This record gives sequence, C-alpha cells and structure tokens, in this order.
Amino acid sequence: MQDDTARHSEAPATATGRSARHWLFEGALIVVSVLLGFGLSEFREVQAERDMTGRVLNGIRAEIEYNVSVLEPFVPMHSRWMDALAKVDASEGSQTGLEVWFETRPPLPLDGTAPFPSLRRSAWDAAVAGGALRLIDYEVAAALADVYGMQDQATANVQRLATGALSTPAIYEATSRSASVRLLALTLADIHSAEALLLARYRQHLPAVIEAASAY
Repeated sequence: MQDDTARHSEAPATATGRSARHWLFEGALIVVSVLLGFGLSEFREVQAERDMTGRVLNGIRAEIEYNVSVLEPFVPMHSRWMDALAKVDASEGSQTGLEVWFETRPPLPLDGTAPFPSLRRSAWDAAVAGGALRLIDYEVAAALADVYGMQDQATANVQRLATGALSTPAIYEATSRSASVRLLALTLADIHSAEALLLARYRQHLPAVIEAASAY
C-alpha cells in the first residue's frame, strides 16, 4: 500500500516537470523564431537599401558620363565663338546684332541641331526626390550637390540668353548693333565660363562616383 501510494504521488510531480520543460522549450522556440524573423527582415531591408544605393550611384555615374561627352565639344566651340564676336567692328556695318550672332557662330558639334548642350539631371532629381542621398557617403553626396549646383548655373546662363539678349527688340535693329553685339558677347562669356567650370567639376568628382558605384 505504501509503495502504491508513493508511486501515485510521484506521477503528478513527474508530469508537472515534463510539462514545464515542454512549455520552456516551446517558449524558447517562439523567441528564437521572432528573433530570426526580425533578423531576416533587417537583412532584407539592408540588402534592399544596398541595391537601391547601387542603382542610384550607377544612374548618376552614367548621367555625368553622358553630360561630359555632350559638354566637351561645346566648350572650345563657344570659345571660338567668343573670339569671333570680339573681332567684330560693331560700330560699322548694316547688319543687326542677330545677324552678327549667327554669322560668327562656328560649326555646331555633335548632331549640329543646337548651339548649346542639353544636359541631363533626371538621375540626380530621382535620388533627391526619393531620399536616396541619405544612403550615399556624405563626401560623395556633397560632391554631387556641387556638380549639379554648377550645372544649374550653366543652364540658367543659357536661359538668360534666351530671355535676355536674344529676346530684346534692339537685336533686330541695325542701329542698335553695337549694344546688341556687346550684350550677346557678355552673355556668351558667362555661358562659356560656367560650362568650363562645370566640365572641371565633372572631371574632378566623377572618379569618386565611379569608385563608390563599384562597391555595389
């Protein structure tokens, strides 16, 4: 009787011990599963950000390389144009300022359809709008901001030509030839100066962009 009683009293204790171990094991599995889930989610987020950074940098690299190829032939062409305008005796002749402008223009580079380059900036704008700059190394991002800031200045100078010197009625009048030619020459000088500085910025910072992009 005593042995039976002892066996009956030990059984619940054994069952309770096994039950506790079972719940501890399941709890540990749940904790591990949650931690693995967080870890996997964080890994995927890091990988997604890394992929995006690579796409952004490669897009900007390709954009700058394109802009360099477009801008390079225009800088010497505009230099020759400035020299030709400087040699014009604007005090004599019956031509209008506009006629002198076109007569002194050197042959157009590339496809020969425009006297000024069309520079791209869509990759940069997408990076800024999408908040991707936070993923790029600070020094590279600062260099890119410098490049595209200079590009904005070059573009603004061309726009100023269109809305300023080339839009004034005096440019169509022979009597205003001297003032018109001088205004055109000064505006072209501003354009050429900004283009030369921009080309220097491209060449200065492009290696850093290429190096940063190659890491992804």
